[in-house]
Amino acid sequence: MSNIKLFYYSMSGHSHKVLTLASMLGLSIDTVSVDLKSGEHKTEPFVSLNPAAKVPVLVDGDTVITDSHAILFYLARLYDPAHTWYPAELPTQVEIQRWLAISAGELCTGPVALRGIRVLGKPGDEAQAMQQTLRLFSLLSTQLEHQPWLAGASPTLADIALYSYTALIVQLEPSLRDFPRVLDWLARFEQLPGYYSLPAK
Repeated sequence: MSNIKLFYYSMSGHSHKVLTLASMLGLSIDTVSVDLKSGEHKTEPFVSLNPAAKVPVLVDGDTVITDSHAILFYLARLYDPAHTWYPAELPTQVEIQRWLAISAGELCTGPVALRGIRVLGKPGDEAQAMQQTLRLFSLLSTQLEHQPWLAGASPTLADIALYSYTALIVQLEPSLRDFPRVLDWLARFEQLPGYYSLPAK
């Protein structure tokens, strides 16, 4: 049995980020499904793990980590001795941090919000979420004009952080297929060893 346990929700793109990195690192982890629809994330014992009542949560022995980006950083630093996903070079680390901030900002106000409205029935301004999504796709397209990956010549945590919800929203919105560089980046990502399949919707 694995010493690493992930509390997750199958429809969560944030959970998918963590599952993707774990798969790409070849890590064996135990998964515990948290039923967000029934409100399980707002009850004990889950809120004892994460008082913010959100998935994913990683438990590694006595260590409990909340927030998908914090988990990605933890796994990369502890279980990636080759420094593939979080390289040691400062300029690359700076770029990764910039994209993690975008993942926590523009990605959430755009694709995450838009998918939440359309698929999960969450309240929100769909037109505004679509506008934010288009802005993000334009930003991604510009970044990918002269390099194959968000932080440079090789895939990093930046790509993992942005991939899941970007790919999920492309499935929902045909107009987003007008960004060929973004589509090419998604296709490259899906060919990486250990790629973890997206949620059904």
